[in-house]
Amino acid sequence: MNSFLTENLKEDFFITLYFNTSEGFEDAGLKRAYLDFNRTLKIKDGNKKRRDEKRLVSQNYLKKELLTLISSPITSQTEFDQKHKKMCLDLIVNWDELSIGQAQKWINMTLKYWLLFGEKRINNIEKNAVFFHIPIDSYVQKGMFSEKYPNAWSKIKNYETYFLYQKKHREKVTGNPPLLDEFIFFNNYK
Repeated sequence: MNSFLTENLKEDFFITLYFNTSEGFEDAGLKRAYLDFNRTLKIKDGNKKRRDEKRLVSQNYLKKELLTLISSPITSQTEFDQKHKKMCLDLIVNWDELSIGQAQKWINMTLKYWLLFGEKRINNIEKNAVFFHIPIDSYVQKGMFSEKYPNAWSKIKNYETYFLYQKKHREKVTGNPPLLDEFIFFNNYK
C-alpha cells in the first residue's frame, strides 16, 4: 500500500516546522545554527543594536565563505581543517564577543543543517561533506568523548583546544566521516 504522505512531503514539513525558510535554505541554516549558541553569548556593553549589526555582518561573511568552501575542490582533510581554522579566527576577530567554541558551533552546525537539507536545496553540500567537523557541545563532550564534567564548549578560547576533539575522534577510526558519526550518535543519544 502506498503511503498517504510521501517521504518528500514529510521531509518538507519537518524542515518548514523547525526552520524559517522564508529567506532561503542557506539563511535558514545559518540563523538556526546561530540560535544554537547565542544563549551562551554575553553582551559586553549591553548594546543590542551593535550586536545585531555584528551578527548580520558575521552571518553574511559565513554565508559567503561556507558557500565557497562547499563548492571548492578540497582534496584533503588538512586543507579543509586549514580553511575551517581561518573562518573561526576571522569570526572572532570581526566579532570580539565570540569565542572559538561559539565560532566552531556556528560553522559546524550550519554545515550540519545544510547537509540535512540536502543537495536539492543546497548545491554542492555533499561535495566536501566527508571533511566536515563534528560540532562540539556538551552532548558531544559527554556522549562521544565520555567527559563526565566537561569544560564549557562555549568558553573554548583557542583553536588548538577545540581541534583536539576532532583529532581524538579521528583516532577512533570508525570508517565513517566524522559528521556521519555525530548524526548517528545524536539520533541515538539518551
